[in-house]
Formats: sequence, C-alpha cells, structure tokens
Amino acid sequence: MTLESLLSQYHEWFESVGLFLATLVVVSLLGHLLVRPAVSRVVTARNPNNPTLVNALEQYTTVLFVVVAIPIATAAAGFGGLVAGSTVIVAAGTLAVGVAGQDVIGNLVSGLFLVADPDFNVGDYIEWNDESGTVERIDLRVTRVRTPADEVLTVPNTQLSTNAIRNPFSRGKYRLTERVLVGYDADLDTATDAILDAADEDDRLATDPEPTVHVTSLGGNAVELAARVWVDDPRSANVADVDSSFATRVKNRLQAADVPIAPASQQAVSGRLDVSMEGER
Repeated sequence: MTLESLLSQYHEWFESVGLFLATLVVVSLLGHLLVRPAVSRVVTARNPNNPTLVNALEQYTTVLFVVVAIPIATAAAGFGGLVAGSTVIVAAGTLAVGVAGQDVIGNLVSGLFLVADPDFNVGDYIEWNDESGTVERIDLRVTRVRTPADEVLTVPNTQLSTNAIRNPFSRGKYRLTERVLVGYDADLDTATDAILDAADEDDRLATDPEPTVHVTSLGGNAVELAARVWVDDPRSANVADVDSSFATRVKNRLQAADVPIAPASQQAVSGRLDVSMEGER
C-alpha cells in the first residue's frame, strides 16, 4: 500500500483530528486572550485591594475555557457519535478519573473558597495547626506560605479550607502580653509606672489602645503582672523584635526603679536516702 493510498484512506480521519485540535486551540485562545483580560478588568475595578482574587479568577477562567473547548471541539470534529456509542467506556473512564483526581478536585474547589474569602489574601500572616507564615500565592491546587524561618511551605488548599485559620494581624493591630513577676515587697504603683514608661519609648507600639498593666495572680513567692501593649502596624513591623525590645526595656526600667524582680521559684525536695556499705570478706 502506497503512502498516497494510505493518506486517501485516512483522509477523513485526519481532517477530523485536525478540526478537533484547531477548535480546541481557538476556543482556548479566545478565553485566554479576550475573556480573561475582561474578567481581570471587571474584578480589579470591583476589588482593587484584592490581587489574590484577581489572579485566581484569571487562572480559573483559562482552565474553564480549556474544559469547555473539549466538548465543543469533539462536536465540531464529528466525534460525538463515537463518544455516544461508547457510553460504558466513557462512564468507566469518568469514574476512574474522578477517583484518581478527587484530591485534585477537592483542592481546586477549596482554592475557590479561599480566593472568595475577603479575610484571606496574599500578604496575610496566618496560623493553622502547628504552622504559621505569610501567604505569598494562592494557586489552583496549593497555597504557598513563607514561614518566619524564611522557608516556603506548599500547602494543599483543602488543608487551609478545612482547618481553623488564625489571622492575628487582620484588624491592623496586634496585642503583645508580657508576663512580669515581682516580689511581694515591691511597690506595685512604681512597677506599673516603670512598665508603662518602657512602652512609651517605642514608636512601633500603639497609643490607642493605651498600654495597660494588671495584677493577674498572687503566686507562692511572686506577684504576677500582665503588661499588654499593641503593635501599631504588625504587617510592616517585626513583631518578635518589638516584643523582645519591650521585654528588655521592662527589665531595665524595673531594675532602675529598684523594683525587686521575683527570684526563681525554689522547690523543696524531700525523701529518704539509705546508704549501706559492705565490708571486706
């Protein structure tokens, strides 16, 4: 059989395959080049401060048009009858793909919920389970989070959508609580003034709400004070550094004011010790 006769025999099939691929490419490009920019403009106009939502919807629009292009290309190429005549095969294939891709599909759906959540955005510092970090990017399947140790975690979207997420900086201020133990012979008014003076020295701490100091408990050998201050702009400030600096100033201020800091707790040990010595035989 010559090449010419072979091409003549499969000419119609080659035309159908070419039409399928051409339709698939055209519909996909139509969505990517025309619809995606339009969606981006509309969403950006309505949500100028939410780049997460804009980027995610752009990705979903592209994927949606690829998915929609497949049945359109199938119908245009005349493969509809072939597919309809293989219902059992198609059903089995659909089931297999569904079982194998259930995690992927779950992550895609979870990603939609995450990008639609107004309290979950790129740049947010979040805490969940035993992990924490700053959201850098929300993709179709995973969310990338940079930890305080400068590591990037690739977190499946389902993990974030099905667990409680804490966003300590969501309201623009972050409260720090410093636990201070002073002796029973300390003047509490003097200790309070010293702690408040230490708070006033750092411009990164907010004046509204004002710093507060309260007695929280009377221990066995110390009075416990709780100093509460608020970081004014936790998104730009290094919260750990602010906390450490405040604690250091509190210690220095208390020592300068001759306020006795409680000594380490002493523990009494009781018991019995028997010592026996064996003589030489």
